[in-house]
Amino acid sequence: MAAAENNNRLEYPCTHCGTMFTRRPGGRATCSRACAKAKERQQKAPTLTAREKKVERRKQRLLECPFGYWFIEQAKRAGTVQTFHGITATGLRQLHDLHIYRKKRYGWVDGGHGKDMFHLCHVQPLKGRDGSTGLTTPDNLFTGIAKLNQQHSNKPVNIWAGASLPATARKRKWNITKEMTRDQVLQTLADFIGPELDTFLDELDKMPQRTFRLRLAKTVFNQQSNELCEPLDRLYTLAELESLKVEELQMLNAIQQGRASIASFGATGGKPDSKLGVLHDELVRFSAVLSEGQHRDNCLFMLKLVRVMGIYLAQIGREEGKAHSRFLAQGNASWAPLSYLYHGQPWRTAAHLLADDLDGLLNGVYDAKGRELKPGIVPMAQAALQGLGIDHGYISNRLTKRLTVKTLNPVVAAPNDWSWEASGSDWLTYIDNLYASLEPTWQALLDVGLCTEEQVLDAHDAVLVNLVDAVEQSRKHYREQRQFTVYHMPFTRYPAHLEFPPLAAEPAAQAA
Repeated sequence: MAAAENNNRLEYPCTHCGTMFTRRPGGRATCSRACAKAKERQQKAPTLTAREKKVERRKQRLLECPFGYWFIEQAKRAGTVQTFHGITATGLRQLHDLHIYRKKRYGWVDGGHGKDMFHLCHVQPLKGRDGSTGLTTPDNLFTGIAKLNQQHSNKPVNIWAGASLPATARKRKWNITKEMTRDQVLQTLADFIGPELDTFLDELDKMPQRTFRLRLAKTVFNQQSNELCEPLDRLYTLAELESLKVEELQMLNAIQQGRASIASFGATGGKPDSKLGVLHDELVRFSAVLSEGQHRDNCLFMLKLVRVMGIYLAQIGREEGKAHSRFLAQGNASWAPLSYLYHGQPWRTAAHLLADDLDGLLNGVYDAKGRELKPGIVPMAQAALQGLGIDHGYISNRLTKRLTVKTLNPVVAAPNDWSWEASGSDWLTYIDNLYASLEPTWQALLDVGLCTEEQVLDAHDAVLVNLVDAVEQSRKHYREQRQFTVYHMPFTRYPAHLEFPPLAAEPAAQAA
C-alpha cells in the first residue's frame, strides 16, 4: 500500500515560493506550513491604494527594460536626481532612443557586456571637478568612443558647450546616497521629475523593451510545454527562471533546442558598428539640435571632414566606411572619387606605408607613452562633440593634403528590371533618384574645397551623357542575346528601361 501511495505522488511547484515538492494530485498547494501561513496573510492583506498601484507600476515598467537600470544608475553616479533638471516626457523619450541607439551599435560583441566599445558620454561631466553636476539630457549626451571618453574623464570643458548645474544650486533633499534602496531612489526620481515621468511610462507601455535575460526566461518557460523541444531535468517556474543568470538561461535554452553549446551573438551575424560612422551620426544630430554657437560650429565643421574621410574608406572597402552605407551611396553607379597621396613617397608607395599613414590620419599619431603627436579625424570628431576646442586649419590641412579628387564623373549603369520598377517605370524619376544618390558625395567634396561648383555642374552633365552611353551599350548586349543570334527569334522592340531617356536624343537622331 505504501509503495502504491508513493507512486501516486507527483512533483508540483509551491504556489507561494515556487519550490518544487511532491504531493498527491489534489493535495495541498504549498510546500510547507510556513508558506501556507504566508499565503494566507498575503490574501488577507489590504488592497493597494491608487498611489501605491502607481508606484508599483512605475517600478515594474522601469525595471523590466535596460533603460530603466541605466536611468537609475545615472542618478546614483551623480549623487543627485537633479542631473535630470528640466527633463520632460519628450526628453525622456529621446534619452530612451539614445540608449537604444548605443546598444544597437553592438560595441559589446567583441569585448562582452560591460566592455562596450561605445559609451553614452556627457558633454559637461556628470560629476565636475568644481562640484557641478552635468545634466543627463539629450543636448548634453552623445554616443562616443569609450576609450576616448575614459581618457577625458571629468576634465572641464568650455562653458559654451553642454549644460550643467552649479554646486550652489544643489539641494540636499534631492541627494542620492549609497544607503538608499532602489525603491527610495525611484521614489525620489518620481518626486523630482513629477508627472512627466508617468507620461513617459504611459508611452513606454506601448514600446516594451524587456531585458534579454527576462525575454530568455520567458522563452525557456514557454518551451517547457512545447513537445518539439527537448525536456529539461525538471519543470521550472517563471519566477525561478527570472532569477537565473543569462549564461544559465542560455544553457537551458540550448538544451531545449538540442544544441551542445551556446551560440554567440557574433556568430549569428551581429557585429560592431564603425567608430567613424557612430560619430558621424552624432555630429548630424548635434548639428540639428544645438543652438547657434561655437559648439554647433565645431560639429558642423568636423561633420564635413568625417564625411570625406568616410567616402574614401568606403571607396577602398574598409568597414569603417561601408557600415550602414552612410558615406558612399552610389545607387546604380560605380565610383571611386578620391585618391590618397603619401607625401613621403608619392610614387610607387608601398602598401604598408599607405596603411600606416591612413591609420594615423584616421586615429591620430601617438608616441611610445601614448601622448598625441598629431590629431586624427576620430579623436577630433569626439572632441567636437565633447565641447573641446579644435584647430580647424590644422586638421583640415591634414586631410586635404592627402585626399585629392580623382574623378567627379561616376560610371553610370543602365537601369535593370528591379531599379526600373523601383522608379515607377519612369525615366525622370529614375534620373532624379540617380542624382539624389550622387549629390551627397559631390556636396561633401565641395564643402571641404576639394572641387568647385563649376566642376560639380560639369559632372551633372557628364552623368546624363554616361547614362545615354550605358543605355546604348545595354541595347547592343540585348540584341546579342542567343534568342536573336542563335535561335533567330524576331526582334520587336527594346524593353522600356532600354529606351533612351527623354532628356537626350537617340544617337541616330543626333547624327541626322
